[in-house]
Amino acid sequence: MTIKVATAPDSWGVWYPKDEKQVGWERYLDEVQKAGYGWTELGPWGYLPTDPETLLSELGRRDIRLCGTGVVHPLSLADSDETLAARVGPICALLKAAGAEWFVLMDESESYAAPGDRLLDDQAWAKMIANVRATAKRVVEEYGMKFVFHPHVGTCIETEAEIERLLADTLPEHVGLCFDLGHHIYTGADPLAFMARHADRIPYYHFKNMDGALRKRITDENIPFMDAFQMGVMCELDKGVIDFAEVVKFLEARNYDGFAVVEQDMYPCPPEKPFPIAKHNRDYLRTLGL
Repeated sequence: MTIKVATAPDSWGVWYPKDEKQVGWERYLDEVQKAGYGWTELGPWGYLPTDPETLLSELGRRDIRLCGTGVVHPLSLADSDETLAARVGPICALLKAAGAEWFVLMDESESYAAPGDRLLDDQAWAKMIANVRATAKRVVEEYGMKFVFHPHVGTCIETEAEIERLLADTLPEHVGLCFDLGHHIYTGADPLAFMARHADRIPYYHFKNMDGALRKRITDENIPFMDAFQMGVMCELDKGVIDFAEVVKFLEARNYDGFAVVEQDMYPCPPEKPFPIAKHNRDYLRTLGL
């Protein structure tokens, strides 16, 4: 078993290429190094340098490597296949130049004006799935990389039933899951039970936990998920309802060989907030042998 612990700009409150509410990329990389992470995802395209030479230089002098990137794209819009296809080439070229393997695709929650809009009818679902299939096939066969889909609260693939449908409608050799434990439990599902059923389709994990008491308040008061994230519903790995000792034990039993990317949704946040949390999470995982 080799679990490689990584982090992502998301854990520093970075959701956009440029935003005055976010820390700059130099500070991000400095703090990733200080917190003890040796791997990072790329984050939003344009946040970290997209010139391969510059990116490799900045990562290398901090002894950090790139594991992959999360690509957030509105998958249910009429032109989503064309707009996503235009993004794949430059992203994969940069990842390959940096020695990274993982292309993580996620739907864009901001493309839905109202919560119910994310529920696709059969025709829209078929179009979305066709786009996922085509993108995955291209990433895997043309670029020789690995493709995973990231279910996410507020998107067209959020619930366990929707994830099951995605798995049934895609080829295992092309499409795996980026399994985000925090988002899964946020929907009321059991992450460990799902992992037990579908471990063979999960080659990539996002480690995230959830504050159960705060989640109950969010449910009781019907608070939107974006507000919930800002309130801190996604909490430190050792302070939520998921027992990560059990998660690690499960992965050890499966002889899992891959990445565990630590994330903590907290956009927007004060610039001094992310580092101590990220370091705490890294230190905690060390107590579990990672």
